[in-house]
Amino acid sequence: MEYLLAIALGPVQEFIATARRTRDLYAGSRLLSEAAGAAASALVGEVKPQGLIFPAPESQEDLKVLGKAGIPNVLLVRVPPGKDPASLGEKALEAARDHLRRRAEAVFSKEPLRRRVKQEVALAQVEDLLEGYYAYVPLEGGYRQARERVMALLAARKNTRDFAPVAWGGPEYKSSLDGARESVLVGLEDALRLRLGLREGEYLSGPDLLKRGWGSETGFVSTLHMAAMPFLEGVRRAGKEEVLRQGLRELAGLAGEGARARVDHPALRDTPFRDWDVRLLYESRLEEFPDLAGSRERLEAAQRRLRALLQELGVGTPFPYYALLHADGDRMGEAIDCQETPEAHRALSRKLALEFAQEVGPLVEGRGGGLVYSGGDDVLALLPLHNALRAAWALAERFRQVMAAFGAPGSAPSLSVGLAVVHQLEPLQDALELVRRAEKLAKEGWKGEAKRNALGVVYSPRSGAEVWARGRWDETPRLTQRLLRYADLLRAGEVPSRAAYELRQLVQEAKGFLSDEALVAEALRLLGRKEMRPQYREELKSWLRTGRDVERLATELILARPFAEAMELAGLPVESREVWDAH
Repeated sequence: MEYLLAIALGPVQEFIATARRTRDLYAGSRLLSEAAGAAASALVGEVKPQGLIFPAPESQEDLKVLGKAGIPNVLLVRVPPGKDPASLGEKALEAARDHLRRRAEAVFSKEPLRRRVKQEVALAQVEDLLEGYYAYVPLEGGYRQARERVMALLAARKNTRDFAPVAWGGPEYKSSLDGARESVLVGLEDALRLRLGLREGEYLSGPDLLKRGWGSETGFVSTLHMAAMPFLEGVRRAGKEEVLRQGLRELAGLAGEGARARVDHPALRDTPFRDWDVRLLYESRLEEFPDLAGSRERLEAAQRRLRALLQELGVGTPFPYYALLHADGDRMGEAIDCQETPEAHRALSRKLALEFAQEVGPLVEGRGGGLVYSGGDDVLALLPLHNALRAAWALAERFRQVMAAFGAPGSAPSLSVGLAVVHQLEPLQDALELVRRAEKLAKEGWKGEAKRNALGVVYSPRSGAEVWARGRWDETPRLTQRLLRYADLLRAGEVPSRAAYELRQLVQEAKGFLSDEALVAEALRLLGRKEMRPQYREELKSWLRTGRDVERLATELILARPFAEAMELAGLPVESREVWDAH
């Protein structure tokens, strides 16, 4: 008898999102993907590559290719007659756990960590972290019905999770990241603290140390890198990249060994940011370098050199904001339900992996960003602000093209995207929570709005209230188009900065007092008083048909401001209305 076997690894949020630095986030994602890949690899040897439905490799080598984009944490397997599905489930989970243990042993055994880690406790914590569940049903009565049954059983099994006694507890300080497990570090020297990115009084458990240590070896862009990318683009366009490189070299000479970069990432290759710490460009962060914090004379010399460098470059001051993007497919469950055979489901899996997930990395990195993960229809990435809106649209459009042939007629899968504009000093956990809320807004909409197939954007200024906007991808014009256009109008000085705030104040004061018609008339009168060229005044007026339009215009003009500042710093040209319409 054939069986359908479903396997789930986790906990996803604890493994990936428990992070204080972006390299923790990236390492957690890649390690979980590697563990899922190890489980899939163990299964390929038992059921042949064609037995795997999700992911859907053609060979062991092909599985490695799929793993470059990311292997999802849920596997679906067609078990041939004569094979025991329970044994296969156990074998897959054991392979995943063995992979993580080997990774941990490799990280913990290297100098200088080897002498500063409680090896036995750290490895026990790593082994205890990974949870694995599986369920299986006979493959009879139709593939679709069997898949529904096995996924329901898997969900039920996960809800009855195992709670084994903790064998590694102790009186040590708890981890600074998850607050649940004890620290496994003892007697850290300053050099090792610097390498691990630890402040005084911070502690790491075994899983935290695995992510931090592995991430230190592979490297990943930081939020500060993303914030500084518009500045770097402006320097490039001005033809002064060597001037920047030399200036950073001189600043690093003052700041000491801690100013050397240890990041090799596609977005940073062939740039000065690969070699030198980007904090050197932010005067407010110079005191974070021990050699500068301990010497007022050296600090003042570094400040003078930085000011002179910025004046020589002549492109402005590095920007403090970046974008965090989270995307998730819509109606994917419905699309999978439409696949009546394992072969059809495999075809969907391969198309999603090869034509979308594998293209996400180049798309993000080609725009100066960093891809945290791309597992099937799920994407998390960091982006510089001057490219973030176009990247969001490119992802949504590519997903639509790839999945157009799947799903019920008229309801093919789409991509909902959340985009959070946050300050580089905002705690990463808070930024992740914000972008999840933005993605949820894109999926669910405001009250009474159509759900899914949308972009949700939130701007969280360092001081002041959050600003939210939402727009569906099938609107004309799209939210990305509107924000890019408003950003260009703001950069060109064609729209006074105060107009947005006055419109917002008007909306707040008029609620419950003015009719829709009166609110629109008052907004038009307000715009008519501004010093604007007639064609731009008419362009803004063309947006206003209802009171909701007035509120939306005010919100989106405010939201366009950080994008405008980043685009100006990057030296991007102000585009015509015709070019904007084509985006």
